[in-house]
Amino acid sequence: MAKTYLVPVDFSRGSEAALDRALKLAKEDRAKLVLLHVISINFAFPLQAGFTDIIEIMEENAKKNLRSLLRRKRLRPGQVRSLLVRGISPADDISAMAKKLRAAMIIMGSHGRTGFKRLMIGSVAERTLRQAQCPVLIVKK
Repeated sequence: MAKTYLVPVDFSRGSEAALDRALKLAKEDRAKLVLLHVISINFAFPLQAGFTDIIEIMEENAKKNLRSLLRRKRLRPGQVRSLLVRGISPADDISAMAKKLRAAMIIMGSHGRTGFKRLMIGSVAERTLRQAQCPVLIVKK
């Protein structure tokens, strides 16, 4: 059975660097790649009307960005599997998807935030590293 590598993407330079590394590793190991984008539905303010409209717009943008990423990397849809999920905590969703897919490894980028930004925003990579039941490779841009 072929290994599966899960690659969370947020369309940043860091996640693109992680995808580049994952492509090399998958080729060497003959592993399958699954790209995952988590659409965060955790808003810091209450949304009244239009909540579903905002989520639908976010999903359409994510689909467009995934297609663009696949095109830039010259990947055919059959080469990699792309998933979109809605969630409140990206780290929880990444870890859960890795478990569901029985991923051999998560390969993800890091924004490299430090200090106050990291304190306020947190680190999805760090939380994923703590929660995942499989190895996590964090690639810096």
